[in-house]
Amino acid sequence: MNQFDKKSLPYRALKNHLRLFQMDSRKLSLNSFYSKTFRQTLVPHEIIEKTLVFSEEIANAYKL
Repeated sequence: MNQFDKKSLPYRALKNHLRLFQMDSRKLSLNSFYSKTFRQTLVPHEIIEKTLVFSEEIANAYKL
């Protein structure tokens, strides 16, 4: 997280949606909700996909 500027989208996405990364991927909700970070209505799986694009290192760690 220190590699991102605190006002950048990647930093805010990781910080605000950290709880989704900590959950088991099979237990993620299928209900969509409005994400203030992305300014869209998204399903948790979509939020994770969009956030993993920002950092290859985090994407590799998540896929383990």
